[in-house]
Amino acid sequence: MENAIAIEVNKLEEGGKLGEVETLLSNYLSNNPLDTEAMLLRAQVYYKMQQWGNALNDLNHLLMLEPENAAAQNYKTMVLNIISFWNKDNYNP
Repeated sequence: MENAIAIEVNKLEEGGKLGEVETLLSNYLSNNPLDTEAMLLRAQVYYKMQQWGNALNDLNHLLMLEPENAAAQNYKTMVLNIISFWNKDNYNP
């Protein structure tokens, strides 16, 4: 990923402007669709925004490109754990 983009992403993320980070990364990825570093960053932003489907889509795409990417595998596991959570007490009073 380009250094200028990475610096801007860090600045916006520190300011809590996740929507702007997502837009910046999406625009960057539209021109650089194979940049796995940017893809992982966008998946992390989606994770923070609790957009599980979008995060999972990015992670699956990244893992198709780099099957051994440990960070992507860990995030995918966390997302799957979140979306498969079932609290039996909510359904069995």
